[in-house]
Amino acid sequence: MKNIYFVEAKSPGANIFSKMPMPRLGSILLGTILKNKGYNTKVYIEDIAQPDWKQLEDADLICISSITSTAPRAFQIAETFKKLGIPVVIGGPHSTFLPEESLQYADYVVRGEGEETIVELVEHLETGKPLDTIKGLTFKASGKIVHNPDRELLENLNDAPIPDFSLVYNWNYTVAPVATSRGCPFACRFCSVIQMFGRKYRHKTIDRIIEEIKAAVSYGPRHIFFIDDNFAANKKRTKELLRAMIANNIKTEWSAQVRTDVAKDPELLELMKAAGCFSVYIGFESINPKTLALFNKGQGVEDIDNCIRLIKKHSINIHGMFVLGSDTDDIQTIRNTQKYAKRLDIDSIQFMMLTPLPGTPVFKEMREQGRLLHTDWSKYDAHHAVFEPTLMTAFELHLETLKAMANFYSWYSIFRNLLELDLFYSFVGLYGKRSVSKSLSESKDYLHNLKGIISSKFDAQTDKIRQYLAQKQGAKNIILNTASLEKTESRFFSAFIEVLDKKLIVDKEDFKVRKNTLTITPLAERLKSRHQEGMKKHLSDLIEKYKDKKDSIKVVNIEATSLYKTCVNIGILLDANSRKIRKAYEHALKSIGGNEFECNHLVVMVA
Repeated sequence: MKNIYFVEAKSPGANIFSKMPMPRLGSILLGTILKNKGYNTKVYIEDIAQPDWKQLEDADLICISSITSTAPRAFQIAETFKKLGIPVVIGGPHSTFLPEESLQYADYVVRGEGEETIVELVEHLETGKPLDTIKGLTFKASGKIVHNPDRELLENLNDAPIPDFSLVYNWNYTVAPVATSRGCPFACRFCSVIQMFGRKYRHKTIDRIIEEIKAAVSYGPRHIFFIDDNFAANKKRTKELLRAMIANNIKTEWSAQVRTDVAKDPELLELMKAAGCFSVYIGFESINPKTLALFNKGQGVEDIDNCIRLIKKHSINIHGMFVLGSDTDDIQTIRNTQKYAKRLDIDSIQFMMLTPLPGTPVFKEMREQGRLLHTDWSKYDAHHAVFEPTLMTAFELHLETLKAMANFYSWYSIFRNLLELDLFYSFVGLYGKRSVSKSLSESKDYLHNLKGIISSKFDAQTDKIRQYLAQKQGAKNIILNTASLEKTESRFFSAFIEVLDKKLIVDKEDFKVRKNTLTITPLAERLKSRHQEGMKKHLSDLIEKYKDKKDSIKVVNIEATSLYKTCVNIGILLDANSRKIRKAYEHALKSIGGNEFECNHLVVMVA
């Protein structure tokens, strides 16, 4: 075995930093390890330069790295080389958490950290080392999938070599990545860092980091990016590193990911600026206190305010990252977040849609609840709505998030930066505006497909009652049965349906199935009295009574996650578009003073 090539699969779409692509360190690090053992290794990063695929056909082993959004492309590459008879191994976060899927396209899957696993796999291919002794490896044996035990995390990060950037094909070294640590002591529910790298904070020695920075600087990059998930997790150690950078006269500008708590330490901020910090990337995530608690962020809105103010005071730029679409977010949350980012003068932002990535608690929860709309992994890039939110529709989450990005990267902000001679952020704003405009344009096809997915899901959950209505040429009357509602709740639903331009009869009588009539019965959550519990039983008996008469009568129970989603279900049933549903909902809410109530169930009857 001689030639071992690493491929990092291409991202499915652009973001505001696509013009300055930077490789992930995993493939370079593993390539360096094998190079040091005498193999001919090269690393191909599709986002940096299109490989000449013919050059890779003499490979003895192809190693592919991917995250969730690049997994479909990684699978395409794997299939291509498997057809050539070349062994293929896939690694990275997505394959770590869904190894069976990756094994459909590759011969081997490396789970978790791969420094030791890849070496032992090469030993197997060369000398026949037993596969079942290699920890962290998934493979097939006699047609069955075998998951070897997980490999322990690398205890001493200094044991790994300094990444050899020269292995990367056609890279101009504009931005060089450097890692000083792995792991994160926090537990954000949408993040897979703990599952991948552990909660224990492991770090390299200061001398080793300085050596690695100098090695990166020798390639002449304009900028260094510290890829640690939290550069200042251990503030004492971070200060030691910054002092060492100053003492070693390292002049290259740098950026890093930090949390809001970095601003609580004035000495740390002063050292960061003195050591050449250009900007910090901060996961603010939300300005909705309920969402921050739900995400388990351990910070409040006041922390975000103070953080922005103090960092800007030290003339350090801020790239703010917000995650939108939690179970406590609605449309107004998105709009308020955009205004907030503008008001506090954040230099650049990413408004990202909550994305339930495999390996995260959010993914497990939403899969169990049946809220994932699809598993087209190329859309799991934080720029597409891929699940059903609670307080808005997937359409609204998608469009409102992109519109918020477009409003932030406005012509006004671009020209303001130009007048201040800030060419970098003028460029970022211009490219951000262009990429968002492109995303909005391309959203038409995605939203059209999303409509089909949501309609199919609704039909499956409602025993295809919409098709039944269409076959029977609709219902002559629509009755809103308010037997389980209070006066205010009844007024709300009456106002909602009337705005949808549907002729409505309000009926408080007991539940009946009427000929040529669609009866909609909302069930409020406060059914507590014996009479109301009896009403619930009556409805249950009604559904049971007519379940065998599907050709002439339909009785369907429809569940939702909020009052608004109950209204969405009524809207879909009556073939209304999403804008009209939102307009009707807001009108109805206003008609009762703006106070929501709990109503997560509908019973729909038609004969």
